[in-house]
Amino acid sequence: MGYSDTALRSWRKTGVIKKQGQEVIAKTISEPAGPKGAGSLLLERRSTEAVEVYLAMRVRGTQRRIKLGGLFDIGAGGRDLGIAYWREEVARVSGEVRQHGDIDRYEEHLRQSKITIQKRIDAEASRASLADLFADYIEDRRDKVSADQLAKFERFLEVDLLERSASISRLKARDVLPVHVLEILRKAWDRSAKGLADKQRAWLHAAFAFGLKAEYSLARTSAKTFGLTSNPVALLPKEYVPTPGTRTLTDQELQHFWATITEISTVGPVMARLFQFIIALGGQRVDQVTREPWESYDFEARTLRLIDAKGRGGVRRVHLVPLTERALAILTEVKKITGQHKWPWTTTGRSPINVSSPVHAVSTWLDTEYGKLDDKKIEKFGPRDLRRTCSQIMQRNGVEDRLSDLLQSHGVSGVVADHYRNNPAAYLPEKLKAVELFDGALEKILSAKLIVESSSGK
Repeated sequence: MGYSDTALRSWRKTGVIKKQGQEVIAKTISEPAGPKGAGSLLLERRSTEAVEVYLAMRVRGTQRRIKLGGLFDIGAGGRDLGIAYWREEVARVSGEVRQHGDIDRYEEHLRQSKITIQKRIDAEASRASLADLFADYIEDRRDKVSADQLAKFERFLEVDLLERSASISRLKARDVLPVHVLEILRKAWDRSAKGLADKQRAWLHAAFAFGLKAEYSLARTSAKTFGLTSNPVALLPKEYVPTPGTRTLTDQELQHFWATITEISTVGPVMARLFQFIIALGGQRVDQVTREPWESYDFEARTLRLIDAKGRGGVRRVHLVPLTERALAILTEVKKITGQHKWPWTTTGRSPINVSSPVHAVSTWLDTEYGKLDDKKIEKFGPRDLRRTCSQIMQRNGVEDRLSDLLQSHGVSGVVADHYRNNPAAYLPEKLKAVELFDGALEKILSAKLIVESSSGK
């Protein structure tokens, strides 16, 4: 039966054990671990508090030991690991040693197992967080989308992920579940910013799609790993249905806006002329115009070089816009104000006009005495509505839809555009035709006598 825990506790304390009916001082005690060849359970007393447990086996005439632990160590659940536990443990290890052939092979197996486990632990520890994933996604998009779009990504990362959803953003990307994504998006949705929530859903979906492939990209420079196996955003239904914009300015509203936007002190002279400039060029996108520096304007060729990064994937494409006499006259006025700066459309000199500023400027104008016609408040509109207004002016005045689309940089995409019609200058004659026809129609609107006078009498 072997020694009991009581006898071994006494031996640990005194060093004295009863063997064959006699009490003797012993440093070690052993008993067979099983059948012949299984080795033995060896206890070695180190002090009054420490007894070490070994599996001892003879290998080529020499005793080899494998240390397993300490007798009466505290195990799981706070219980002492007495002799019964160690008898089972020694028998188990003895069986594994014999299964591998000998102690040397068994110890090599243990060493390799530890290496494998550590690699797994290290790999798991290196898995990047959701915030890391989105930061990497931003870097991947840096030269593929506009600066304004990058700014939106960065704000989403800083505010909506790291600030408003801090605990979720710190989760490993592979541990993010649909319920976590839902919690992030609900913050915008619940404050009635449903369009923004829909955009954020698309951004997160794209980020996870990027992460699923990124680790296997030869071109990728980041060392972060994600270990993704699925896209959690894909399980969230797309519930937002945008309402198509329909607001256009009447000819009277457009004439009134053009004539008075430069008259109010709450809208600066550069901002006011920006509105006139984008209208003069047939309704170009405000964000594309504002970000271009003076060097994008070729006054000899009378063109403005814009970069269009619209559409799926944000493919960057050069869009050359012919400059009319009206547009050049506006630029002459602007150059007196910002000619010493890098950008024409700047109010600080340090950066272009912020993409949200024109929206606020229109709202400011609507809140002044000029925001009425015939004592009726003018319906709210924004820069996009000016673009739509210009498009419909062209439509009403016989400009072919294809020419109008070319001038406003609509619909020039696909394989044909990328590989065969990829010379921006080749479209200039048709764009010039469109903008000249538009300018003629605009002149009639701006020079017509207002039938309905503004409530201010101006």
